[in-house]
Amino acid sequence: MYGWVILGDAATKRVNGQEVIVTVGKSGDIRAAIRAWEDAERHRMLYELGNLGRLVDEAITRLQFRHQDPGSRGNHTLKTCDAP
Repeated sequence: MYGWVILGDAATKRVNGQEVIVTVGKSGDIRAAIRAWEDAERHRMLYELGNLGRLVDEAITRLQFRHQDPGSRGNHTLKTCDAP
């Protein structure tokens, strides 16, 4: 709960350049509301990172497939040239 400014039934924090405001929910406890927001934010970030990872994996697979020789059948060889 680092960086939160708590004012009564509300708390505020700047996250990625935007101000986040959390208010007391049904629990009536501002600290519980902050923990719930932080947990939800953590899960959202992990979900988005997972999606990004899948997108990168797919892009790499497509690039590898495009650059294969037609008869290579998955044998990936890095072709280099000697510098003069």
